[in-house]
Amino acid sequence: MREFPTASDEMTMQEYLDEHQVTCTPCEPDAADSVAVSIPQLPGWILVPPALAPGAHTVLVNPAHKAENWFPNAALMHGALSPTVDTDQLLACALTDSRRLRDWRESEWNRFPYQGHPSAFIRGVYTADRWSLSATTRYTVITDSSQQYLTQLTVTTLHDQAGDLDADVNTMNVGLTITVD
Repeated sequence: MREFPTASDEMTMQEYLDEHQVTCTPCEPDAADSVAVSIPQLPGWILVPPALAPGAHTVLVNPAHKAENWFPNAALMHGALSPTVDTDQLLACALTDSRRLRDWRESEWNRFPYQGHPSAFIRGVYTADRWSLSATTRYTVITDSSQQYLTQLTVTTLHDQAGDLDADVNTMNVGLTITVD
């Protein structure tokens, strides 16, 4: 049962933003924004150069668990929303992004606040090309004065490596830090 049934609860985040003519302008990691976000860089995980991940705040990969040309990865997106949105409606759309992935098998979801901010979290397994992937995604909406920010952390591993990397995935998920000045 959905916690916040609305007419938009079957839209993806991007569909909701488009429908409401909202832009999400990426925030740079070294910008002097009033809201800063970060994830821990664990041993074995390397930072992807920003030029290789345009629009992303931070992307980490784990080369030790490379499979052909695919790497386990953690992608942190963080942007300023304009204009502001109804947080409950936006987060109602958050889970749809994952639920539309091919062969999605959900193992967990919640709408618990994260570090005091409205949030949605989902975990599951899906298929992309020939890969079976395990993914977690957390969306958080942060409001500072009249500015809203949307933060998304997605950590993806090969499903058959999930056991080896589970501690890393959990550490990154609970290590997502949101600082409001």
